[in-house]
Amino acid sequence: MAFFWPDDPLAGLPEIAPHPGRSESPSSAAVSSPPTSPIIQQNFTDIVNNILSEYQPIHASDDTAKVLRAFVDNLSGQGLSTLQSEMYEFAKNPHQLRQLRTFLTDAILKPMAAASGKRPPVTPSPNKSAAFEIELVMTQIEGSSRTGQSSLKEKCLRRDGNRCVISGLIDSEAFADMPPGERKGTGKTKTQCSHILPFALSKFEEKNATQTKNKATTWWALYHYFPALKNKIGADTINQPRNAITLALALHEEFGQFTFGFQATNEEHKYRMEILDGDSYYTRTLPAFAVVAQTDASVERTDPDMLDVHMRIGRILQVSGIGLAVLQSLARGNSGVYNIASDGSTDLER
Repeated sequence: MAFFWPDDPLAGLPEIAPHPGRSESPSSAAVSSPPTSPIIQQNFTDIVNNILSEYQPIHASDDTAKVLRAFVDNLSGQGLSTLQSEMYEFAKNPHQLRQLRTFLTDAILKPMAAASGKRPPVTPSPNKSAAFEIELVMTQIEGSSRTGQSSLKEKCLRRDGNRCVISGLIDSEAFADMPPGERKGTGKTKTQCSHILPFALSKFEEKNATQTKNKATTWWALYHYFPALKNKIGADTINQPRNAITLALALHEEFGQFTFGFQATNEEHKYRMEILDGDSYYTRTLPAFAVVAQTDASVERTDPDMLDVHMRIGRILQVSGIGLAVLQSLARGNSGVYNIASDGSTDLER
């Protein structure tokens, strides 16, 4: 299911609701740090699991536990510890747990699901110290432009051997100029330079305070729960080879819709193709593995941490049901995506 929309897909987001933290002071930690001992950490994990099991929905369609569970099961490392610590902190106040669910949905899931096609809506984080940090990001954020797109594609084609890294098909333009011996009996196809973290996270209207704050909030949330991204990528560095990969046209669209992801293996630069949406025709034709090569060493490799974040967000979108809800709304050609309620009351199954 592909969508084509020339404007900023995130331009229509209402202001994201805040994270349910405690302190407005940037020097004060929003939540206590989780324990580091493996035994204590396991106990901490058990406590968080009990919080989710014992959560009492406020109505039949309250999906707070479902969304939080999707994040807990699919985050890792410090990002997981941060979320577990916040859930532990907010456990005595179900309203804060629901607000945390809303923040995660509005700041991460809706923008990522809608970035490849149409407009989504948003809500703020419950971590009050986040407010100051987001304001700080707003003063620093600069958006990438489309002007570097052709240069980025040229670099990625050189690095990726002028081929789709999954199918091995040669870019149709490069095919014509390629010596017959280099074609190795491989067919050709139209390719695109696919962003891993979507380009829409870079573009923003400087004169629109809500858009600017929303983009800053999304970046804060990504760094908060996926800390491996820090110092690697931001709104002004979306157009970099580490955040891009050469894919056949059809696979580019599917990748943007999170129907599949790249799961790292024990072999460096070799990935297992993880099917996130088994109903897609193209995911049923994917090979089991793909090797992301580096034919031109002067161009940086596709970053494994960025591929990992894409895969984990894809999993969360599938398990939580938020991804399907957003896409169904977009497929209807209306703004119903705005009506995925912030309090978890939307009946996602319906």
